[in-house]
Amino acid sequence: MHDILSGELIPVLLGISAEAHETAHRMYREYGVLSHVFCSRVPLAMRFNLCMKFHMIRHTAHEQLMLRALIDFAEQLGNADVILYLIPCTEPFANFVWQHKDLLERRFVIADRPEMLRVWFGEETQKIAGKEEIT
Repeated sequence: MHDILSGELIPVLLGISAEAHETAHRMYREYGVLSHVFCSRVPLAMRFNLCMKFHMIRHTAHEQLMLRALIDFAEQLGNADVILYLIPCTEPFANFVWQHKDLLERRFVIADRPEMLRVWFGEETQKIAGKEEIT
């Protein structure tokens, strides 16, 4: 964990998707932080991505293994003054987070649905969504 500094925002992304890729790049551009991505596989094109650190959890593993991996990750940073920001980047992982919200909330700040969309797609989506709601 030598790549994590005290006082940092640490994006923890769940699942590999276009949203995860864009979120990691945006977090790196805007805040200069590395995103930690928990996923079952890493596409070859992303393996050498400098703004993402991958934590592979086998796809065939039970969701309890993913939960244990997230808790272990948070506990390794237990003494550090960091904010672990959990962002599900696929629909199945969003469901996983809501299902285990009580346990995860003790260790992570969890992005809600509007925040997930804002983080995935940026401020412009929020502005467009706001205009659509007005009309």
